[in-house]
Amino acid sequence: MIRTRSVVLSASLAFAFALGCGTAPKGTGQDAGPSTLVVEPATITLDVVNGVQPTQDYTANLVAPDGTRTDVTDQVSFILDDSAIGYFDHHTLTATGAGAGQTTVRAGLPGVQGTAQVKVLVHGSRVDPSAPADAPALFGAAATDTAKQVAIAYPPDQVIVPQNLGDFEVHWRDGSGDNLFEVTLRDDFTDLRIYVAGGATGWGKYLPAEWSSASHGAGDLTVIVRGLDTAAPQTAGISAPITVHLTNEAILGGLYYWAAAGGGEGIWRHDMSKPGDPPEKFFTTTETPAGRCVACHSLSRDGTKMAVTYDGGNKSATILDVATLTPAIAPDTMYWNFATFTPDATKLLTVFNGQLTLRNAANGDVLATVQNTSVASHPDFAPQGDKIVYVQRSAGSDWEFTGGNLVVQSYDPVNVTFGDMPTPLVTGGGNNFYPSFSPDGQWVLFNRTDNNEDSYNAPTAELWVVKADGSAPPMKLAAADIGPGLTNSWARWAPFQSSFGPNNEPLYWITFSSKREFGVRSTAALNNLRPQIWMTPFFPARMTGGTEPTAPSFRLPFQDIGTNNHIAQWTERVVPVN
Repeated sequence: MIRTRSVVLSASLAFAFALGCGTAPKGTGQDAGPSTLVVEPATITLDVVNGVQPTQDYTANLVAPDGTRTDVTDQVSFILDDSAIGYFDHHTLTATGAGAGQTTVRAGLPGVQGTAQVKVLVHGSRVDPSAPADAPALFGAAATDTAKQVAIAYPPDQVIVPQNLGDFEVHWRDGSGDNLFEVTLRDDFTDLRIYVAGGATGWGKYLPAEWSSASHGAGDLTVIVRGLDTAAPQTAGISAPITVHLTNEAILGGLYYWAAAGGGEGIWRHDMSKPGDPPEKFFTTTETPAGRCVACHSLSRDGTKMAVTYDGGNKSATILDVATLTPAIAPDTMYWNFATFTPDATKLLTVFNGQLTLRNAANGDVLATVQNTSVASHPDFAPQGDKIVYVQRSAGSDWEFTGGNLVVQSYDPVNVTFGDMPTPLVTGGGNNFYPSFSPDGQWVLFNRTDNNEDSYNAPTAELWVVKADGSAPPMKLAAADIGPGLTNSWARWAPFQSSFGPNNEPLYWITFSSKREFGVRSTAALNNLRPQIWMTPFFPARMTGGTEPTAPSFRLPFQDIGTNNHIAQWTERVVPVN
């Protein structure tokens, strides 16, 4: 796929200014008339190899109708439609390697403009310290042996990822006794290779800057792994290629999740606009009063407030100001187990012993109670603020029950009242719990297990989705679930819509916790499966006719692989801590 980029706003304004202001070029009279501006070279390809940034000088000539050429290079401003590919210093273009692709060079004078095309390729190889320095040469000289066995274990083929994923790992399994591997990530503009020593299993990681170059713009990337034995390097095995699809936009928002980590057990967070950054310790046993454990949490959509509970079920709770880490409620004075904010973050709906209570989000004071709810749990406000979805549960506790049905109930934000009766949304089929509204309010994501397993950390939990108005039956998200027994739980939507492909197909991102294998690094055979946060796209239009709306899932790369990570909650932005 040819990758081109549209003019960014700042470049457009600068170019418009160049065309609309100033005086006519020297020696051309006051009116350039039908003259044309010729930018040269008209087309060129620049190759960034191992970080070496090539440069190219440009000229601009004003060509009169009679063919007379006037050099106006020093009088024009040169810009790129895609500033990530490179930059101009006067008339000299530098290709940085931060992005690869094809874009337009523009130059302008009052009343006339000229363009040229530039293609930037990025090639690079990096030898891991575990591998011999001559690894590229060994693979360059090796013939392909199709009898050798090497297979990519992660990521899954046809995975769809955001452009700003950050770190990008590739895992493989080898059945031929090889001990040196070449990993290639490429498309029409990019060819990046890393060399890593390994054995029967192995993995390599593309760094954030490398991933940024390869993923720049929407398109498809191909991943290939080759393996050879350094004692007999004449031949190399080669894997079947896999395809990695990219969305048309970067993903935004912030993710807060619970983790048990050496640096503090509690809430950690990650700003999705900062790919490659490690997770940030936010509210753990280090920051909480008296070192109390904090786990269950809910964020306001604007990221300014967090509802948290201390020390497990039926214990103390508070509302936290995110910017200052200041609790609004003194410990051991209010209690709830799950909570959800109204869209404007002024109110908080909590549940305690099956009762839903609406509170003032500034101080926790009770504003209203939800009647006719039977025994409730797991509430979530619709983004439009006009309804809630929650579980009508069986006997047990707010967090541990074996029979749950989903209902929706109206809410009047003006009068701060709830509808008299809930409307059934999902009944039967198993234990239904952890419902969550999509950003447009049209879908409800939820978990389901069989009736014999309770809702707390359920190994058989699977991801399901249903139309929020009940107009379509529930559907299991098979591609995201993969299979049974993986604890696919605590699913939530990222707050913004994205798009995919040349037709800009709408999608929403879903994150969830899962104990599935992560390539070769976390497997049942190694006895180290832990819950980690995984992500998959959800395509609403594909629900029509029962078409699978998700794709193979991928692990969010910023996580510590040695921690148990779950209860991921999204917010529209990460608020800095003062």
